[in-house]
Amino acid sequence: MIARRFGRIGAVLAGAAITLLAVSACTGIPNSGAVHSQEVSSTPNDSDVILLPPDPVSGANQSQILNGFLQAAASPQNDYEVARKYLTSDFSKTWDPNAGVLIDAGQPAEQATSATTMSIGVTPIAEVDSTGQYVEATSTASVTLPFTFAQQDGEWRISAANPGIILEQLRFSQVFSSHALYFYDPTYTYLVPDIRWFPKDETTGTRVVKALLAGPAPWLGEGAVVTAFPEGTETASVVVDSGKADVDLSTQVLSQSPVSLQRMQYQLDESLGTVASIASVVMSVNQNPIVVAAGVKPISDPRVNAQPLVDMANVFGYLSNNAATPIPTVSDKIQALGPLSVTSSAKVFAVGTAAGVYAVQPNGNDPVLVDNRPGLIAPSLDPSGYVWSVPAASPGAVQAYGSDGTVHAVAADWDGASSITSIDVSRDGTRVLAFTIADGEPKLVVAAIIRDKDGAPEKLGTPVTLASGSGIPVDATWVDESNVASLTVSASGDDRVVLQQIGGISSNLGVPLAAATIAGGNDVSGLWLLTTDGNLQQQRGSGWQTTTPGVGMLATQT
Repeated sequence: MIARRFGRIGAVLAGAAITLLAVSACTGIPNSGAVHSQEVSSTPNDSDVILLPPDPVSGANQSQILNGFLQAAASPQNDYEVARKYLTSDFSKTWDPNAGVLIDAGQPAEQATSATTMSIGVTPIAEVDSTGQYVEATSTASVTLPFTFAQQDGEWRISAANPGIILEQLRFSQVFSSHALYFYDPTYTYLVPDIRWFPKDETTGTRVVKALLAGPAPWLGEGAVVTAFPEGTETASVVVDSGKADVDLSTQVLSQSPVSLQRMQYQLDESLGTVASIASVVMSVNQNPIVVAAGVKPISDPRVNAQPLVDMANVFGYLSNNAATPIPTVSDKIQALGPLSVTSSAKVFAVGTAAGVYAVQPNGNDPVLVDNRPGLIAPSLDPSGYVWSVPAASPGAVQAYGSDGTVHAVAADWDGASSITSIDVSRDGTRVLAFTIADGEPKLVVAAIIRDKDGAPEKLGTPVTLASGSGIPVDATWVDESNVASLTVSASGDDRVVLQQIGGISSNLGVPLAAATIAGGNDVSGLWLLTTDGNLQQQRGSGWQTTTPGVGMLATQT
C-alpha cells in the first residue's frame, strides 16, 4: 500500500565600531557573492555592504588587538588588508583567511590563558570550507580557538592563530553570499547547480570561475554531473570592464570542439549570472577572445505547471477555479486506479495504489503495474521516464522501472536508515531526496544518482544530511533546483515545514496544522500543502492558509 494520501505517521565582537556603507546595485545582473582572492577589475556592485574597520591604535592591549582583528576579518577587501595589520609581519605573510569561515551563534567569550596567549569560545552554527561549501553544524558544543601574541615595534600583534576567519551570523550574511556553480548532467541536457558561498568583494568573478574549474562538490562529483572544461583548465583572473567579464583560460580549451566551447560558455554564463558587475561573459586565451557560435541552450531550473495537480471530487487534473480540470487520455485512467499518490512528468505518470505502483502513459495505452511489492511509499519519476519505487520498511530496496519494462535495482545506502517516508528525484535527474528514519530520528538526505552508459539508474552516491524538523517525518519535496522542503510532526502534534537550500542555509516556514502532504511548484511561493481534512494550503506570511477545501490528493510534478 502506498503511504502518502493522509499518511501521517562574527564581527559581532566588542571594540571599535565598523562602518557599514550600503551600496545600491545600479547595473548588471542581481547581486550575490564571491570567494578566494585574485586581482580583478570590478565595481562596487559586487558588495551591497562594504565594511570599513579601523586600523590598530597605538598602545592597544592584547584584548583590543584581538577584538580589532576579529572585526577586521569581516572586511575581505584587498585580500583582508586591514585584518593583516593586526598580525605580526611574519604571520601576516602566512595567514590564510580563505581557508574557511566559522559562523558563530553569538558574541565569543574571551579569556587570557597566559602572558602572551588568549582564547575565545565560540558556538558554531555552520562552517564554510576553502571551496565555499557551507555545512550547518550538528552540535551546539562550544569550540575554543587559541591566539598567540608578540611585541613588534613596541606594539602587540597576533603572531599565531588558526587559518580562516570567524563571523557572527548576521555579519556573515552581510559579508558572504551564495553562488550556484553550474555543471551538466551526463547527457548535457540540464545545468545542475552546486551552491557555494564566497565573500563579497572586488574579486567575485575570479573566485566563482576558479571554483567552477576546480570541479563539483565531492558528493556531486561521484558521477552525477560532468563539466565541459577539459581537465587541468585554469584561469589567472577574470577582468570585468563596463559589465563585460573576460575569462582568460589556459590553452587546453583551444583543442576543444565547437560544441564543447558552447557548453563551456553556458557554464560560465550561468555561474557568473549572480555577479552584479557582470552582464556578459567572453572567454579568451592569452587575452585573445575565443569565438563561440550560438548553440542549443541547456535547461536550467526546470519548471512545472504553476497550478497544483490534484484529485478533487473524483476528478484528477490541474486545479483551476476551485475545480480539477481533467487531463485528456490520462485523468480517467488514473482515477480508475483509486490513486493514493501521483507523480507526473511529460512522459509518464507514476500512480501509487493499494495494489502497488502503476505507470500511466499519456499515449492512450493501458496502465502497467510496475511494482507490486507490499508497503511501497509514493513513487517518484526522473526526466528519462524511470519510475522509482521503494518499500517503507526497506529503504535500501530502491528500484527504477524503465519504459521498456526493465527493472533496475538501484544500490542505495541511506546511512543507517531503518525506514523511508518519501523519495523524490530532482527534475534534472541527477539527485534524489529521501526522508528517512535513522536511530529513531528523522533524517533528510540528498544523494547523487549515478547512471550506467545507457542512462539507467545504477546506484546512489554518498548521502548528504540536510536540515529538517524533529519528530516524525511526513513528507519532503523539491521546491526548485536548489531548495527542498520537509514536513514533520512532533509527539505533541505540532507540524514543522523546514526549507533547506542544498549547500546553504535552512529556515522554518511556519507551523501548519494536520498537514499530510507537501508538493513543490517553481519557488517557495509555489509550495503547496494538503491537510488530513482536505484543505489545500499555501504559506501566507508566517502561517499557512487554505486556498481550496475538498481536495482528496495532492500530486507531485516533475
